[in-house]
Amino acid sequence: MNTAKFSVVIPLYNKADSVARTLASICEQRFTAAEIIVVDDGSTDGSAAKVAALNIPNLILVKQKNQGVSVARNYGVRLAQYQHIAFIDADDQWSPFYLYEMDKLIQRFPEHQCFASNYQKVVEDGDYRDPKLAIGDISPMGCVMDNYFEVCAKGDLPFMSSSLVITKRLFKQLGGFPIGEAMGEDQALFSKIVLQGSLVYSPLVLMFYHTDSENRACDRNIPQYILPFAQRLLAKVAAGQVDKAVAPFVLQYCAAHICHLAKINIQAGQLANAMQLLKHPVCKLKPLHRKLFCSWLMTQFLFLKIISLTRVNH
Repeated sequence: MNTAKFSVVIPLYNKADSVARTLASICEQRFTAAEIIVVDDGSTDGSAAKVAALNIPNLILVKQKNQGVSVARNYGVRLAQYQHIAFIDADDQWSPFYLYEMDKLIQRFPEHQCFASNYQKVVEDGDYRDPKLAIGDISPMGCVMDNYFEVCAKGDLPFMSSSLVITKRLFKQLGGFPIGEAMGEDQALFSKIVLQGSLVYSPLVLMFYHTDSENRACDRNIPQYILPFAQRLLAKVAAGQVDKAVAPFVLQYCAAHICHLAKINIQAGQLANAMQLLKHPVCKLKPLHRKLFCSWLMTQFLFLKIISLTRVNH
């Protein structure tokens, strides 16, 4: 039986505190990666020097001026010599069996070009937490995931970029990660994959997604508007370009996304932004979320009003 050869692609930007941990998890794989490509995206904290000092034999380190994670990943794929691309961010970790299990999926489902696995979140206190997944019983042998949007609409993403393997051919066909989108670039690619092809999924926890890392894009930026990937999905549904059986779940997925954006805007004190987001008509498809966040929003407005009146009276 022929086994897969994996090109691992790592975008790197100011992850000096975590990149060695990530690379260690790759080097400790039971199934050896054919090559590891690290694309330094203009780091200023010595990240690239830290990678170079590790002297990993099959590692290629390239540098570019800061252009964002999508450009870095796409560049890494262009440099890849092998057909199966495994992405991992420079603050995440793989289980020692990640590539081994991905290879098994590739052998079991040879007609498919995209493979992904379950994961756990590592939070600030160092605890490991399972994502909230609306997935029924799945064989540990894996299966074709044909309900991605339904799963996402009801819970967390079933996989992340760091638990995704895709053929170089399909990646190029889909246009890679979108350029110039600071957030949601991963969901943009995931959506293209499931709308235009298929994805094989393993329920095994094979990746550890670090939400406790510093310099995370989702912590640095609070989106004020619906992210481009969701805008494109809504436009596709409106234009009748999504299968009628799938379209309702795509709309629910977008509604969940918009409600989530409203939530983080409320948490950041950006109440006017949250209100505008919750006014979007698609949010009506998540009535409980919308009602909850609207109530929370009104409570925050009332609290600020009381504070303002208190200051005036003093």
